Amino acid sequence: PSELGLAGSLRFADVTGLLETLPVGAGAYQVDLSGLGAVDSAGVALILEWRLRLEAAGGTLTITNPPQPLVRLAGIGGVAKLFGLKTNAWGTADA
Repeated sequence: PSELGLAGSLRFADVTGLLETLPVGAGAYQVDLSGLGAVDSAGVALILEWRLRLEAAGGTLTITNPPQPLVRLAGIGGVAKLFGLKTNAWGTADA
């Protein structure tokens, strides 16, 4: 797979225009999120939309090292499965 990394923050002010710069193709993409700090619902939406675009093009997205804020938001929002994450009822990662 093509390995990518996102760093910094994925908040509303940060994600505007970012989606158009992310690769979309039929390949397999693995994105390392260990460099992310702050994440809000706009960051979650960005990753979900990227995944949808990849899947529509015949590609796949695998997320590695998601930060706890992303795991929590994905769990609370009910989209953790779409990220390949396992969360508990409080939206935190299961051990």
